[in-house]
Amino acid sequence: MNSTGLKELLVKIYWGIRNIKFIVIMEYELRRIIGSRKFKLMLAVMLLPDIMFLLGLGGITPAETGVDICLEEFWRQAEDLILNFWTGLPAQLLAILIASELLAGEYENETFKLLVTKPVKKSGVVLGKWLAFLISMILITLLPLLLLALLISLAYRGYWDALIAILSYDFWAGELTMMVGLTTIGTFTLLFSALLSKSLYAALSSFAIILIYRLLVPSIAWLENPLQYTLSYQLGVILEELGFILPEGRMYEGDIYITLPALYIVNLLFLTVAIVSVFFKEAK
Repeated sequence: MNSTGLKELLVKIYWGIRNIKFIVIMEYELRRIIGSRKFKLMLAVMLLPDIMFLLGLGGITPAETGVDICLEEFWRQAEDLILNFWTGLPAQLLAILIASELLAGEYENETFKLLVTKPVKKSGVVLGKWLAFLISMILITLLPLLLLALLISLAYRGYWDALIAILSYDFWAGELTMMVGLTTIGTFTLLFSALLSKSLYAALSSFAIILIYRLLVPSIAWLENPLQYTLSYQLGVILEELGFILPEGRMYEGDIYITLPALYIVNLLFLTVAIVSVFFKEAK
């Protein structure tokens, strides 16, 4: 196949994908999310640890330097930030605010009926908006993690070799973990966005339930290890199973082949109930 034929094939594939109905919804919603103030605010918040690291860069005088030290330091700092900040309550709250508008915003603006009068199924509307949220969370987590890898490579003098080593695997392991965590929160909120039809109610309900769960579960005495039933702990399992193991040893006991399928099933369940809710709501 010559270059002209390949180009024509790629163009056909591109327009074929764009003509898929829920892809059109996804593209529209993704543009709306990225252009929103909430997305920009969340990106700014996610970049705060990198900014703090950059401001203190001149004061770092490592006893040891090199690629291995950079990798270990990336594991240490990325794990802490991913579990306690980038998928912690600050990021969860902002992700909830974004996801709460996915369906409820259409009901509030009375534009949902307009969407479904087009040749798009109700399930396609929900799926398209969910995919837009998923892609927006990938975009919003890539930059902070990439900047952290760059700053650590500079601070611990591994430079280009260290950055390449981090980006070859560990970076993507961290990105996967963040994506899974924030997408789970977003899908949970999408469910309430479909059920309650008001973005404020959806956001408040989702955040309240998540906060109560985070506070209540660790205090349940009859559970052998109550922390393992929290999202943060399971994200820690994913990180360590993917190689984020410090010299001090493992902190999160579990099996990634149980954790990942379980989280995917939970997301699928939330998404399915959201679709069913939309069908019943529109049938009334």
